[in-house]
Amino acid sequence: MTVLRTARVVAAILATVMLVYLAATGAIRTDNPFMVPDVLLGVLLLATACLPARWAAPALLFAFGLASGVWTTSLSHYAVRGELVDGLDHLPLIGACVIQSVFLARRLIRGPVGTPRDPAPAEEPAAG
Repeated sequence: MTVLRTARVVAAILATVMLVYLAATGAIRTDNPFMVPDVLLGVLLLATACLPARWAAPALLFAFGLASGVWTTSLSHYAVRGELVDGLDHLPLIGACVIQSVFLARRLIRGPVGTPRDPAPAEEPAAG
């Protein structure tokens, strides 16, 4: 499986987990400070997973970065309230985002497979 395909699958899984969590746990309420970021994050992850390959890698990199920021803030919110144990379920989400971001960044730096990034100059014939 390619890096981009793996990132698309991970983004779809994370978005599904987030949106199911919001719907199943009653987290959709006005006193939830993370409701809007979580919904937007789920939609962003799903949308970027569906983009054409040319735009998908940088868009997914952005979405994973935003997701790890939102989930790290949420985890910190639990820690500040003294309920860190309740927020530890954020760690796999954050970890998946960080790992996918590293792989996507490497892919973007190296360029698409089969495309030399810095081709070697052609050798000149030796003067005889």
